[in-house]
Amino acid sequence: MEKRTYYINVGTGEVLEDSTALDYEFEISATEDDIAKLQELFEETDNSSQGSYATSWLPWKVYYSNETNQEYDYYLTEVYRTLHRLGSEQTKRHIETMNVLENGI
Repeated sequence: MEKRTYYINVGTGEVLEDSTALDYEFEISATEDDIAKLQELFEETDNSSQGSYATSWLPWKVYYSNETNQEYDYYLTEVYRTLHRLGSEQTKRHIETMNVLENGI
């Protein structure tokens, strides 16, 4: 399968083909299958984010005692792992400086 260049905004979960269409954070080179998997990860991250919000206002809950928070961290880490694997050299360097791959988010 042919790889194409895509531009990613993690905060909004957007995958763009046009770098001028919207602000983006990362540039990757990916196949259509790679993009489908990345979009699934964005969906899982969004779903788990909504679940963790429900308990975020409870001051007596420790962040990691909530399984939903752990699920959110897992999927967000997988998003960054995927972006690192598919990313340009600049994308890879930026993600490495974030320290999100080894220790979780």
